[in-house]
Amino acid sequence: MKNFLALLFLLLLLNGCDDGDLTVENIDFAAVTANSCGETIYKFNGNEAMYMKIPTSRNAFINDVTLSDSPRVIPIGGDVSVTYRAYNGTPSVANICSSPGPISPVATTEWIATSGNIEISTTAVYTTNETTGATKISRFIHNIVFKNIVFSKPSGTQIYETFTFGAYNTTPTTLPFSFSPDDVKICTNNQLLYNARTNGIEGISIENFDANLLSTTNLGVAKTGVISASSNKVVYRLFKEALTTANNSDYFCVSALPVFPPINETWIAKAGTADVNGLIEVTTTTNGTGYLHTIILKAVTFQKGNNTFYYGDSILLGNLLTTI
Repeated sequence: MKNFLALLFLLLLLNGCDDGDLTVENIDFAAVTANSCGETIYKFNGNEAMYMKIPTSRNAFINDVTLSDSPRVIPIGGDVSVTYRAYNGTPSVANICSSPGPISPVATTEWIATSGNIEISTTAVYTTNETTGATKISRFIHNIVFKNIVFSKPSGTQIYETFTFGAYNTTPTTLPFSFSPDDVKICTNNQLLYNARTNGIEGISIENFDANLLSTTNLGVAKTGVISASSNKVVYRLFKEALTTANNSDYFCVSALPVFPPINETWIAKAGTADVNGLIEVTTTTNGTGYLHTIILKAVTFQKGNNTFYYGDSILLGNLLTTI
C-alpha cells in the first residue's frame, strides 16, 4: 500500500510540472498563405491565427533579394510583435485587422512572443518573354522563420529554436519600358544620349556615350561599344511624377540631375563583355541630308541592389538623326 501511494504521489507530481509543451498541438502555418493589412502580416489555419506587426520603417519586406545565408533579422520586442491565437470558431480578417474586433468568434488562447528574432529571406520570381528572351520580376517571396522565439502563454512559456512561419508575397514596381524609337536625343554638352517622352514617367540614358559609335564612316556596318561604369553607362530611371518640361534636355543635359521629378527607382546596366553581353550596337546610314543612327542594346542586364533582370537579346533603343 505504501508503494502504491508513493507511486501515485510521484505521478501527480510529474503531471503538475509545466514542461512548456503546447496546449494546442501540431501548430503549423508554413503551408498557409500569408496576407497583410497595413503593417500586420497574418495567417489563418482553421480556428487558429498567427500574426506579426512590424513597422514599415524596419524595411522587413522591401523588394530586394537577400544574399544566400544572409536574411534580414528583425528582433522581436518593442514595436515588433508576434502573436498566436486559438478561437472558438473560424476567425476572419476583422479579428486581426479591426479595432475593436468582432464579438465572435472569441479568442480562447493567446500567446505573445517576448523575445527572439524574425529572419526574412527574399527571392525573386521571374517571367520570360520567349520572343526577346527578356525577363522581368513578377513577384517577391519573403520566407519568414522565427528563431529562438519565446512565447508567454497562460500555462507558462513555449520556446521554439526554429519556427517556420512561411512565405509572404509582394509585387514589384511596374517598369513600363515604353519608349518610342523616335524620342532618342543626344546632349551636345555632356555626350549623354537619352530616350524619354515628354510627360512620361521614365527615361533611359547612356552616360559618357562613345562618340565613335556615331562615326559616319563604314556606313551600314554595325559598330559595337561595351557598357561599363565609366563609359557607355546605361541608366534607367522611373520617376514618381511625369517629366513636364517642354524639352527633356532640361532634365538630362544639365551638369547635375534636377530634383524634380523625384526618382522612384534607378536601375543600372551591368558591365558588359566584348562580343558576349552588355553591348551597344549602332548602325549608321544616310537619311536625306543627314544620317540615321540605329541604336540597339544587346544582351543587357539591369541591376538595382541585389535585384536583376535581363532586358532582352536585342532591343531597339532608338533612331538618332544627325546632320552632315
